[in-house]
Formats: sequence, C-alpha cells, structure tokens
Amino acid sequence: MTQVVFAHLSLFGVPAAIIGLLLLGHRLTPPTIWKSFPVQALATIAFLGCIGVPFAILRIDSQGEYFDDETELVSQAFALPAGVKVDRPGDKSVRLGDCWRNSVNWRSEVTFADAATFDRWFAGQGFQQGIVRQVAGYFGQSSERVSVAPGALDLLPRDPKHVLSDENGSYQSNVRILEFYQPFVCAAIERGADGSITLRRCDPIAEGGDVGNAGQVIVKPNAMKRTLEGRIYYATGPSYCTNPLRRAVNGALGLPHPEAGPPNTTISGPLPIG
Repeated sequence: MTQVVFAHLSLFGVPAAIIGLLLLGHRLTPPTIWKSFPVQALATIAFLGCIGVPFAILRIDSQGEYFDDETELVSQAFALPAGVKVDRPGDKSVRLGDCWRNSVNWRSEVTFADAATFDRWFAGQGFQQGIVRQVAGYFGQSSERVSVAPGALDLLPRDPKHVLSDENGSYQSNVRILEFYQPFVCAAIERGADGSITLRRCDPIAEGGDVGNAGQVIVKPNAMKRTLEGRIYYATGPSYCTNPLRRAVNGALGLPHPEAGPPNTTISGPLPIG
C-alpha cells in the first residue's frame, strides 16, 4: 500500500468507519441506554475522533524513533563538538527522517558556539569517520564494510569545468556553481548486491546532482562565517523510518511495503503535520 492510498484511507476511510460504527451502535442500543450520559460522552469523543484519529495516524506513521533527537544524530554524523545549534532551513513540515515517503533527506544548518570551536572541528576533519559510521549504521553494517574511494570524504574545490555563464538556460547551473564556492565534501553512496557500501567522490553541480544508488552525503563548511551545512540523502535501505502503522497494514494484507523514493515529490502539501 502506497502512502497515497494510506493517506486516503486515513483521512476518509477511518472517519467513515467511525461514523458507521456510531450509526450501528445507535440502531442496536435501546434509547434509554443510548441517551445516558456515559454513552453520549463516548459517542461525542468518537465523533470528534473523526478529526483527530486520521492526523494521529499520519503523525505516528511519519517518523521513526531513530530521528527523534535531531541534534544528537546530526552531531554524530558530522562529528560535531558539544554546544552546536542544529537547525533546518526551508519547509519545517519535512522532518529529519522523511518516513512518510519512506526515504530520508536531511539538510541541517549548524552554528558553532564560537570561532575557535569551529576552527578545531574544521582542522580535525572528524566528520570523515562520522560519515562512515553514520552510513554504515543506517544500513546495518559495520564501518569495516564501508569502502572510501580516494577523495570521497576530502574537502575539495569544485571541478574547474564549472564556470559561470550568461548563456540561455544557464541560470540553474549558475545557482549550483555559486552554492559550492568553497571546498566541500560530496560523497555518493553506492550499495552492492552483497550489502557492501562504497563512498565515492561525486559532483553536486552536475545535472542531476550525481547521486549514488543509495544516496548522497554533502558537507559544506563555511570557513568565513564558521558555519556548516550538512546534507544526507538515503534513497534506499532498511530505513529507520519504521512506518509502524502502514507496515502493519501492508503485512496484514500481504502487500509489499514500498521502497524508498525521492523525497517531497509523491504527495503534495504538508502531510503529515510535523
């Protein structure tokens, strides 16, 4: 069952079922019992549940416990020191683990406590080990199962072939070029059939962003402002997005749970409310 079908069932099927049960109970219950205060109170709560229950279902199904402590998870992924502030720009309804769409797409903006703390973190480049541990742990593997290709986790400038241009149709390309004007890490995540994982250097400025078959990691420190933007996109995997209700329904019906897909494209609008 896809998220679209699940959303329709939650928003329309569940309220219809509640109302149907209320009507059935009204017909089968003697008037003296039906008009009693306890039964009327329960009926009122059930009717109000037509609004509350669907959104509770969507919220429960939207994010696994793995993503609850955002600061801790992002700090571990990029080996950040204590005292950092982790924030997410853009659409605040999109949660860290985008489990509603069965995929994970982080974009975190990190502010350091002071310049000296950033400088120590930047010089140590502990994010290299942090990324390996994060990727390995997400896919249920040990760090030893992650191969790092040369340059995959190094802070490097963009490819010199990318130059600003005034030609027609070059606006989006220019935007991508300007976004990566300082040295950055771009590692594509490639998964083999045997479960092994390889991180290779990727090119986020190229058309399509050069994403691996299992996702991508981007680290963009700003040495002038002493801030960090980190991105992690997991396209597939065991996923700590548990979708507990939808997985249970699919299991009961004998339906396969859908694989992960590109985030923020399957359902329009802010559902589920984050």
